[in-house]
This record gives sequence, structure tokens and C-alpha cells, in this order.
Amino acid sequence: MQMLLSIGKMSTIGLWVLPVLALIGFFSPEWNHNILWITVAVFFAHLGELIVIQGKLKMNDRDTIHDGLMVILAGFFHWLPIIKKAD
Repeated sequence: MQMLLSIGKMSTIGLWVLPVLALIGFFSPEWNHNILWITVAVFFAHLGELIVIQGKLKMNDRDTIHDGLMVILAGFFHWLPIIKKAD
């Protein structure tokens, strides 16, 4: 299970390379536009996830800026092991 979470975490963080490539114009203009809008949606979804899970992170003394950034970048692949470890 831990290996699957690690692979998911690295894959999710790797996906954030796509908006950087879109910003420098690597893809065609319509793809750049779509990728950037999808990135905005994913960012706000992860921000909402951080707001929801912040209390549980605080209960486990993991409410640092680093953990917040990792939740925004990797989502539940970061906080799920923290919550499971506490149970």
C-alpha cells in the first residue's frame, strides 16, 4: 500500500509539469488554454481538500507549511498515510 501511495504521490507531483509546459507554449494554443483551466480546477480542488483536512493534520502535529503545500501538490496521497498512521 505504501508503495502505491508513493507512486501516486510522485505521479501527481509530476503532473504539475504540464501547466509549466503550457505556460511556455509547448502545446498548441487550444491545449495550452485547456491545460491551464484544468490546472486551476485541480488547484482549487486541492485547496478545498486542504481546508477540509487541516483539522486532522493539526491533530497529528502536521499542520506545517510544508504539509499544506504537499496537500495542494499531491492531494490525498500525502495526507492519507498521516491519518492512517494516527489510527
